[in-house]
Amino acid sequence: MGIFFINLVSQNSNRYHLSIAKMKKILIVEDDLFIRDIYSRVFSIAGFEVQVASDGSEALEKIKNGTFYDMLLLDVMMPKMSGIEVLKALRGLEAPIKDTPVFIITNLGQQNIIDDAFKLGMDGYIIKSQVTPKQLVDEITTYLTSKETENSNEV
Repeated sequence: MGIFFINLVSQNSNRYHLSIAKMKKILIVEDDLFIRDIYSRVFSIAGFEVQVASDGSEALEKIKNGTFYDMLLLDVMMPKMSGIEVLKALRGLEAPIKDTPVFIITNLGQQNIIDDAFKLGMDGYIIKSQVTPKQLVDEITTYLTSKETENSNEV
C-alpha cells in the first residue's frame, strides 16, 4: 500500500485541485475500510476537508447533527442502511441540507439502481472498478467547479 499511496501523491500534484478543494467538506460513506482509507487520503491530499462514515446510519447521524457538506460520496451496498436509503432520507430533510450534491460510488452497474438514485435526486454516479482514486477526485473537483460557476452566474 505504501508504493500505491506514494504513486497517488505524485499523480495528484496538480495545483488546480487545491483552488476548488480548499475548504470544501466531503463526507465519504463507504463500508470497506481499505477503500474508505484510500479515498480519504486522496481527497485530503487534494485539499478537501474529509469526514468518513462506515455505514448509512452513521452518515445520516453526522448530517442531522448539523454538519454541512459540500459533497457526499455514498456507497450503495452497506450494512444498516444503503446509499439509496441515505439519499432518500437526505432529500426529505430541509434546505440547504437536502440540496447537498450526492454522488453514488458503487461496483454495481445495475441500471435500475442508477435510475432509482437519479429519481431520488442523485447528482452523479461512479463505478469504482472503472476509475482510479485520482480520477474520482478529478470527477468530483470538476463537478464542484461547474456548480460554483453555475451558482456565480445566477447571482
